[in-house]
Amino acid sequence: MSLQVTFHQPAPESIPDMRSRKKARTRIAIQDAALDLFAQQGYEATSVDQIAQRADVSPSTFFRYFGTKADIILNDQDSQLSQLCAAVRGQPSEIRDLEAVRLALQAAWVPNVDPVRTIRTGRAVGQSPFLCGVAYNIGRRWMDAVADALFERRGDPEAREECLLIARTALGVFGGATEQWAFSEAKEDFNTLVDQGFEMLERMCH
Repeated sequence: MSLQVTFHQPAPESIPDMRSRKKARTRIAIQDAALDLFAQQGYEATSVDQIAQRADVSPSTFFRYFGTKADIILNDQDSQLSQLCAAVRGQPSEIRDLEAVRLALQAAWVPNVDPVRTIRTGRAVGQSPFLCGVAYNIGRRWMDAVADALFERRGDPEAREECLLIARTALGVFGGATEQWAFSEAKEDFNTLVDQGFEMLERMCH
């Protein structure tokens, strides 16, 4: 099960500053070139020089935007983690923890997931043992952060392990919905798939 999602980036045309707009275009060009090459020949077989050549930039320009080849796919993964945790903490206290995470996911993450890039990056991760390992560690970090948000929301010093279990369960449901959505080429409604996953979990628990 994958937690691999990629979020929408601001369109370069929406950036008023010309210098920042140019940087955004270059960054997107590098990412697109890399994803094309990863699809054609795999992550491990693709070099930074090949990516730079495809994107029509120098290798030194590549490294101004990305520290490593893996960063092309995975360096934005935490970009909206703080928003998710804030949404978890902001749910009404009378709502159960699992429901609080579901509502937070649907408010903070689901509308902001980029379907095309999620599918393309997910395929690249699935073909690379190295990227699978990195993505796994990112998922663990997400679970710990959501558990911390639930722990703060509860304010119960004895609830740490329970909060961690709830976070793992909720993000597992989200990961399952993400895989199903990607398998459908994003033709199914992502929000509905998330709802269905949590509803299935509720039925199983009862």
